[in-house]
Amino acid sequence: MGWRTVVVNTHSKLSYKNNHLIFKDAQRTEMIHLSEIDILLLETTDIVLTTMLIKRLVDENIVLIFCDDKRLPIANLVPLSARHDSSLQLSRQIAWSEEVKAEVWTTIIAQKILNQSFYLEECGFHQKSQSLISLYNGLELFDPSNREGHSARIYFNTLFGNDFNREQDNTINASLDYGYSLLLSMFARELVASGCMTQLGLKHANQFNQFNLASDVMEPFRPIIDKIVYENRNSSFVKIKRELFSIFSETFQYSNKNMYLTNIVSDYTKKLVKALNHEGKEVPEFRI
Repeated sequence: MGWRTVVVNTHSKLSYKNNHLIFKDAQRTEMIHLSEIDILLLETTDIVLTTMLIKRLVDENIVLIFCDDKRLPIANLVPLSARHDSSLQLSRQIAWSEEVKAEVWTTIIAQKILNQSFYLEECGFHQKSQSLISLYNGLELFDPSNREGHSARIYFNTLFGNDFNREQDNTINASLDYGYSLLLSMFARELVASGCMTQLGLKHANQFNQFNLASDVMEPFRPIIDKIVYENRNSSFVKIKRELFSIFSETFQYSNKNMYLTNIVSDYTKKLVKALNHEGKEVPEFRI
């Protein structure tokens, strides 16, 4: 796995030669070895790609994210299969029982609520943090009382104001969506690498969402994005986007070690799939 996040935001052509990505615009030509690239983000629609480059990006399991004319992520390239026994894993995924899915999903959501609570405490919102802990303590399988939703409402209103909601068209929501899209792409890649079909979620079941499973699995990691957006809430969207790219270069605590996020996502996803397959002991834990 590579370590570089490559962002292309100018009119250019991207092609392939001798295991290198070739970048060419009106002023210069640059070469980057594919082994160095973890994520390739195309931030403008004014880019030409060769099909050979796309094929080699898939071969190397490099995340390729496409943006629209507003420079917002709209899609990412996911291989149809990233391992030789993907059909075997797919049969296991289809056989996951509702009981197992409920247990794993509820554990994931519990981690998310705890991470939201920890971040509110870090910001000095002690009372609101304790409110989330109360919701966490009463969480039931598959959350029939929607404690996740109540937690999110308290959390976002505390950070961004009582008038804020996730449906508004503003810089904060655009930044959150941008960051979540980056996370989603990383988890989608690792789920496919584990042989899973991303459309089949644990609780997410949107028929128009091709990444239901990734949407479920990434939940505890969302506060990483929330923290960056909150700390830069008075900045422009362009600046917040640049700050969001730091998730690829900074390290985070996981399994008593400092690790890059891409490596954490890979390990977390593999262990979670094993838990669903009854091959692992338990769902891994991620704390911000």
